[in-house]
This record gives sequence, C-alpha cells and structure tokens, in this order.
Amino acid sequence: MSTYTNAYEIASQIRRGMNEFSTAKTQGTDTSGAYFNEEILRSINDAQKFLFDIIFTRVPHLFLASGSITAVSSVLTLPADFFKLRRLENSRGVKINPIGVDGRHLNEQQGSKFLYYRKGNTLVIDHDGSGEIYTLWYFKRPRRLDFGKVQTASANSITLATSARAEADYYNNMIIEDVTADVYKTITAYSSGRVATIAATPATTDYYGLVSELPEEFHHLISSRGLLKMRGSINSILPPTVADMGIFKEELVESVRSYCGDDLDKGDVTPEDVFLDLEPIF
Repeated sequence: MSTYTNAYEIASQIRRGMNEFSTAKTQGTDTSGAYFNEEILRSINDAQKFLFDIIFTRVPHLFLASGSITAVSSVLTLPADFFKLRRLENSRGVKINPIGVDGRHLNEQQGSKFLYYRKGNTLVIDHDGSGEIYTLWYFKRPRRLDFGKVQTASANSITLATSARAEADYYNNMIIEDVTADVYKTITAYSSGRVATIAATPATTDYYGLVSELPEEFHHLISSRGLLKMRGSINSILPPTVADMGIFKEELVESVRSYCGDDLDKGDVTPEDVFLDLEPIF
C-alpha cells in the first residue's frame, strides 16, 4: 500500500476500473492489454489539469508562489511551474510594470529598468544589459505526473523513465514515492537527462510514482476523472454510465465545497474568497 496516492497507484486504480488490472500491466512488462500505460498517463495528467482549473478559479491564492530570479542580459526565464504572473519586483521591492512589445525601447535608447514585456517563456527587462536579481510573484500550476521503472540508480540519485519530462529543474521539490521499497522523498534537483536527486538509494528493479501538487483532498478524484476519460475513449469496451458520471460529480462538488467553500469560522477570508465563492459549474 502506497503512502501517497501517487501516479503509479492512480494508474493501478484506473486499470482496476477498466477490468484490466495486473501488476505486470501497470509496470509495463505485460503489453498484451487493450490500453498502454502512455494512454493512462495522459488521462491522469488531463484529469489533474481539469481539477486544477476548477480549484484555481475558486482559490487562486492557494497556488501563489514567489522566488528570486536573475536576469541574464535583461532576460528572465520563467520557472517550470509558472502559470500566471502576479507581480515582478526589483531587488529593492519596487514593482516592475508590464508593457506591450510595441512599447519597448528603440535600439538607440537606453530604456527603463522599471518596465518589462513578455516574450515566449521569458520576461524581458526593457533596459539593455540588466543582470539584477528580481522577485517573481506568480501563480504556479501542478507539474505533469509520471510513473515507471527506475532506469539507473546510485547513492542519492535516480533516473526516471523516458516518459518523464526531460527538462532541467522540472520536478524540483516534488514528492516521488518508491512504490517497491515503500519510501517517499522530495526531489531536490533534476537534470534534463531525467536524473533526480533524492535522499535515498533505490534499486533498478524498483517502480516509482510522482505525487500530485494538488491539495490532497482532490487526489482521489484524479483516478476517478482519469477512469472516466479512458472509458469514454473511442476504443473503450466499457463506456461510462450516467451513474458513473453522477457519482464523480457528487464527489467533486463535495470536495470543492469542503475545501474551497466560504466559511467565516475557518479563519481569515480574503476578497478573492468572497468574489470567487460561486457555485461550481460542471
């Protein structure tokens, strides 16, 4: 039994719901079934995004984060979990204001250190040669989940499966659970070669699953939503029923109400709580 409802456990639950479960199928050593793990993993991440969109519209401050970011030739590269920008400050706490790309300075002008514009996955300070350290306030999104077999391992190091994101720092600070060894750790560093640094030494025979960054109150709904998506696919031999969708809706509504609902007895209530405390629409 897993400590967390990690992606490996979620995939197992989905396979059970489709009457196609075996440990070998979840681990990918048996590919004789009707569904590949790639399809199940896609449905898991689609389900996580579906739940995030609902939670974010209700309590966006739950996903508010901040961190230091250094400009390289006036360019700031946004973090892997970036979703929406809330505020950008310089090292003295002064707000840097956004402008459109048409408002950027001309080449012969110096520009302003207090203006920036968005360019792809970067922010550009409208002043040439800036190397200042800024504070980025932003809303983060949960990173994509993954599960599979340990590819290589050594002291404090584990190489994830090829299904994992090959992007440096992508899984930093996420929880990974070694399902075989019943050990969970936080990823402290991650390379583009899919190598994660953890305070453990797993074996190459072990299987792992990443844990969702959504509130734990919603983790059980990832498998429910993922199962509905799989059963609703074109090649499904077990399509979802009205009763199945009704049960999911009831569980979702109650989870949203209990976690995101407005109750003055729970403590401080922000203006965002009051404004966004509307009945969910499904």
